[in-house]
Amino acid sequence: MNLDESLFKEALKIKNFDFKDNAIKVTDKTIEFFENLNLSQDLIIFFKTFSFREEIKFGSIYFNCVNRIKTENLEEENNEIYKKDLLIIGSGANGDPIVLNTKTMSVGYIFHDILWEEENIEDLNKIYIDLKMSIGTFFYKSITEEDFPIDAYDAEDYIK
Repeated sequence: MNLDESLFKEALKIKNFDFKDNAIKVTDKTIEFFENLNLSQDLIIFFKTFSFREEIKFGSIYFNCVNRIKTENLEEENNEIYKKDLLIIGSGANGDPIVLNTKTMSVGYIFHDILWEEENIEDLNKIYIDLKMSIGTFFYKSITEEDFPIDAYDAEDYIK
């Protein structure tokens, strides 16, 4: 799946986001984390391109600061999902992680309440709602589509 970088740029443009004042270099430790996960070079370049000082709010959802992606994914309550090809890249309105499936490159949500409460989740597909959208499409639609899902519960309804 394509990352649809142009749609991500368009979403930032709609927000009147200032690239120059907010851009920040991705740290070597973050790059090393991405490389250890065997992320594609296209995805690493995407993260380098869209690395900012703070998380970015798109409507009611957030795209993480790229340099915090490693920290977010290694937190105790989250640290099993990246091992199963789901990388947290943002959060929904209620705290549900927005995740990128690093194999299919599609974005979706994880039910945070189940993720954080259950000791051992064998099948992440039970708590993962795949919206089958690229990163660019996902964040673009989040500010251009009125009924776009802002958490995993909305995402369940959205794909029905």
